[in-house]
Parts: sequence; C-alpha cells; structure tokens
Amino acid sequence: MSMIERIQTLYADLGPDNVTRDRLAQVYGEQVVFIDPMHRIDGLDQLENYFVNLYRNLDTINFRYLSHWENESEAMLRWEMTYAHPKVAGGRPITMPGVTYLQFDERIQLHQDYFDSNQMLFDHLPVIGSILGWLKGRLNN
Repeated sequence: MSMIERIQTLYADLGPDNVTRDRLAQVYGEQVVFIDPMHRIDGLDQLENYFVNLYRNLDTINFRYLSHWENESEAMLRWEMTYAHPKVAGGRPITMPGVTYLQFDERIQLHQDYFDSNQMLFDHLPVIGSILGWLKGRLNN
C-alpha cells in the first residue's frame, strides 16, 4: 500500500473513540514532526495527545481527497476538509481546502499541512470574523 493510501485510510477511520498511539504508529514515525498553521508537534506521544483533544472537541470531521503525487520519500496531497465544532459557526459544517506535504521512509517523519487558518477558524468567530471581514474588504478595494 502506498503512503498516500495509508494516510487516507488512517484519516478515514480515525475518530474520537479510536485515537491510539499504536494506531498512529502504523503510519507515523516515533520522532514525527507535525506542523500546521497553528501548531508544531514533536513526537508520536504529542501527536496522539493532539488528535485525542482534536477529536474530543469536534462534532464531525472528514476529508475529500482531490489530487496527489508521491515518490519514494515524499508525497503531497490536496484535500478539502469539512468539520463541525460546536463553538465555531454555530456548529454548522465548514469546508476548507488544504494541502499536506509528507516526508517518509517506512513511516512519516514530517507531516506539514498548509491551509488558511482564518478560513478555518477566525472568520467564523463573531467579533473576530466581523473585523477580519471588514479588513479583507478594505484590502480588496
């Protein structure tokens, strides 16, 4: 199974009741570095803690995979994530695009996500979202 298939399978099956270190270790290396616009996580133990808390706080999350490329040690995956958080956007689902870059040998050593954190979170918060909307409008004129 390719690394792209392995990571897609992991994320399709991951949920609040089954995030375990052993499950993550099937895909991620012991010293994995996981980076996104809001976090840097070092090591498998911290990655497990991150996912446990993430899935505990979300109502739903799923991914639609759009395209990818992969060679023997790197891969990129373009996706759309849809999630619902009870404290964001009134709990309504939010869909946003992103890209994941992976470096790996037998398991992933670097996982770096690229997405617009404003679109993910801040645009949907009452006061901050209004301010960002106003600012974006001003910048676009």
